[in-house]
Amino acid sequence: MESRIVASLDLTDEKSLIKIASLIGENVFAIKINWPTVLSLGKTIIGRLSKFSKVICDFKLADIPNTHRLIMEQIADQNPWAVIAHAFVGKDSLSELVSSGTRIISVVSMSNEGSNRHLNPRWKELMEDALESGVYGIVAPGNNYGLLRQISSRKGNMKVFSPGIGAQGGSYIESIENGSDYVIIGRTIYSDEDPLSKVLKINLDIENHKF
Repeated sequence: MESRIVASLDLTDEKSLIKIASLIGENVFAIKINWPTVLSLGKTIIGRLSKFSKVICDFKLADIPNTHRLIMEQIADQNPWAVIAHAFVGKDSLSELVSSGTRIISVVSMSNEGSNRHLNPRWKELMEDALESGVYGIVAPGNNYGLLRQISSRKGNMKVFSPGIGAQGGSYIESIENGSDYVIIGRTIYSDEDPLSKVLKINLDIENHKF
């Protein structure tokens, strides 16, 4: 059974990052990295991590089409498996990203409390833009099951990636029960004394659960 874990390795120490990635890479669906990692270690870390697993660049891009094009050109040689971008910038900007040929995962909601004021209430409109732009997947919170259910019911062919698991209160089992295709787990894995054992346990829990 394919893992449904996206391991969020928000580390800036190269030695620790490579060590954990090499340990867990074959047992997770993908590794996700954010700006702190790329700014500390350079864009080539994307390519280096891709030796161990698919790499999702969580850049949450939110700019005009031309700037999106320039960013995607800069990382193309590192072969990211997917890039995360905000949907609120509209279909023109999302479509430019999709045209790069790299999978785009679009943020239509977030897991932090502050996103409930401006972002999360607009999820329906954001979903429409994501669907019409042809993105591969969407981000929906794994710690807000009501919202997650609503979003996943309209996902069409898009995959749902859910953050907010563990440190932010979400359960990977309940998240999948409510519509997540993949659960994004960070500190629960990389802060553990034995990251591989933690990953294997989560995989087993998911595999043995009757969804």
